[in-house]
Amino acid sequence: MRALLTLCLLAGTARADLGECKAELDARGVSYRPASRPGISLGVEITGPLGGVTFFSDDQPLVIDCSLAVSLDEAARYLRDLGVVKAYFSSAYSRRNVRGTSHPSKHSYGLAIDVHTFTFAPPSDLGTLRVDRDFEQGLGDDVDCLGQPLTQAGAVLGIMKCQLVRSGLFYLVLSPDYDDAHHDHFHLEARPWSARAALRASTPAIH
Repeated sequence: MRALLTLCLLAGTARADLGECKAELDARGVSYRPASRPGISLGVEITGPLGGVTFFSDDQPLVIDCSLAVSLDEAARYLRDLGVVKAYFSSAYSRRNVRGTSHPSKHSYGLAIDVHTFTFAPPSDLGTLRVDRDFEQGLGDDVDCLGQPLTQAGAVLGIMKCQLVRSGLFYLVLSPDYDDAHHDHFHLEARPWSARAALRASTPAIH
């Protein structure tokens, strides 16, 4: 009986979290529909832009946890201010372990997304920036986040990374600076909605 009561309480908590998070998406005007996937607590399929940016992939819809959707919608406003209109991702929800371990990746819970390219709208002449080609590694520190990039493309991606790290919207922001496994993308990872005291944390993301 106690175990059943615990399960009922947990289920009730999940429903309350989903309602609160969905209300946040609704207030932001995000286009989505509910999505049920193993491992995702608050599943949604995003069917329109987030913060004015369209996230797209070659082979999958954007199915993620609602908590990550809210973070992306808020963070995409930074991208849009830089001129980004589209962002290509290779992986969002994916049942797999962290490389070299037996621990499930946060992709397994819909709480992470890997973004590889950013496409800019005219009149920008940047076209499409690729993390594997245009990101300049080893620049910046805790005082001067950006450092001194050599190219405009490197500067824009560096600004983007700094904004994402310092936004308080993500728990992890991993880039080519982190390790070789992230040589071609930004890994953006949010905390579960139930673990967030506020939209933005007071500390920067691990990076």
